[in-house]
Amino acid sequence: MKITVLLVSKFENKLGAIRGLLDDEAITVVGESPGGTDTLERIENLSPDIIIMTMGAGDDDVLSMTERISFNRPRSHVILLAEFLDVDTLQAALSAGAHHVLAYPRSGKEFCAYIKTVYHNENARIESLSGKQKLSWISRVITVFGAKGGLGKTTLAVNLAVKLAESRKKVALIDLNLQFGDVSVFLDIDPVDTISELSQELGSPNIDLLRSYMTVHSSGVHVLSAPKSPEYAELVAPEKVSSIISQLRTYYDYVIIDTPPSFSDVTITALEASSTILFVTGLDISILKNSKQSLSILKSLRQLDKVRIIVNRAVNVGSITLDDVQRLIDCPIWAKIPSDYRVAVTALNLGIPFVTGAPKTELSQAVSSVATLLLEGTEDISTLSAKQKKKLGLLGKRGRPGLTARYQ
Repeated sequence: MKITVLLVSKFENKLGAIRGLLDDEAITVVGESPGGTDTLERIENLSPDIIIMTMGAGDDDVLSMTERISFNRPRSHVILLAEFLDVDTLQAALSAGAHHVLAYPRSGKEFCAYIKTVYHNENARIESLSGKQKLSWISRVITVFGAKGGLGKTTLAVNLAVKLAESRKKVALIDLNLQFGDVSVFLDIDPVDTISELSQELGSPNIDLLRSYMTVHSSGVHVLSAPKSPEYAELVAPEKVSSIISQLRTYYDYVIIDTPPSFSDVTITALEASSTILFVTGLDISILKNSKQSLSILKSLRQLDKVRIIVNRAVNVGSITLDDVQRLIDCPIWAKIPSDYRVAVTALNLGIPFVTGAPKTELSQAVSSVATLLLEGTEDISTLSAKQKKKLGLLGKRGRPGLTARYQ
C-alpha cells in the first residue's frame, strides 16, 4: 500500500529538500502547495494520507491550517517540520492539534521510517476509536521453528507478520537465521542496518534505538534483518537477543521471530522468551524423525507447553498421512497449510507476500486462519469450534471429527 504525501511550504527550496528525503517505494508525493486556500483545495481533491508542512517563527497561518485539518480531515495526518523547535513552538503546535512535530530531518531513511510509523499508528488509533477493534494490552512473542531447512518457516513467519499488521497491530519481525536469513528477500527490502550492527551497541538498547535499526515494510511490519554476510552471525550474542526481545515486547503487539533449524544459544534464547512456538513439520519421514527429536529437546527445556504443531505443505500424496504425523510425533496438530508451489514461489520472486498478492488462494486463507486464532487468543485446539477446525484443515469434508478430535 502506497502512503500518499502532500508537501506544504512557502519556500520552494524547502519543498525540494523534503522531496529529496522521500526516497522510498512505499511513499508517493502526490502534490506540493505554498499554503493557504491552495492547500485546502489540494487536500480536498487528493485526500493525502500524510501532510508535511514547514513551520518557521511566527507561522500562525500554518498552525491555523493544522487546526482546520485535524478537525475536518482526521484521516489526513499532519507532520510539522519546525525551523526552530523549542518549548513554545511545541506547545503552540500541540494546542493546534498537531501530534507530530520535529526538527528538520537529517536522514532520509529515518524520516521515511517516521512517516510510515505515523501513518500506521494514526490509522490504528482511528480504528480503535470506532469501537470495533478488540483491545489487547499483552504483547506476544511468536517464534517459528522447525527441525529441518526448507520447511517453509520463513514463508509462514513473513506472511503471518503481514497478516497481523493488516489487523492494525504493531508487528515486529526478527530474522534470527543469522547466517542465511532471507526475510528481507521475501519482503523485497534492502536494509541499511541489521541485527549484527545493532548488537555492537553498548549497553541495553532502548526502543527508539531498536527502531532506528529496523526497516519498515509497506505493510507496516518493522523488520530487524539478519546480518548481510554469514561471518557476522558470531557478533550477535544470546544476551543481546534477550535484551532486544524484552524491549520490543514493550512497544509491539506481536514480535514474530524466524529461526534456523538448529538449537543454538541464540535460538534457545528466542524459544525461552516466546509466548508461542509455531513448530513446523511436514509429511516426510526424515522431517518427522527430526521433529520428534526436536520436540524431545523442547520438552527437556520445559518449552513443550508453548508448542503448536503446524503441518506445512500438507498434501494427500505418498504413504504418510496426517494421522501418521500425529502418532509419530506424539503431539496434537494445531493447523495444516496446503501445498501451493506456484503461489509461494511467485510471491517470493516478486517480493510480495501471498496474503497480500494472492489473498483468495487456499494458501493465504490457511495462514489467515492461523493469524485469526492468534488475534483471538484461541490457541488451545480443544476449544476450537467446528468451523475453526475446518478452516485449519482439522475436519473432514463432511464435518466428521478429524485428527485433533480423535487424538483427544
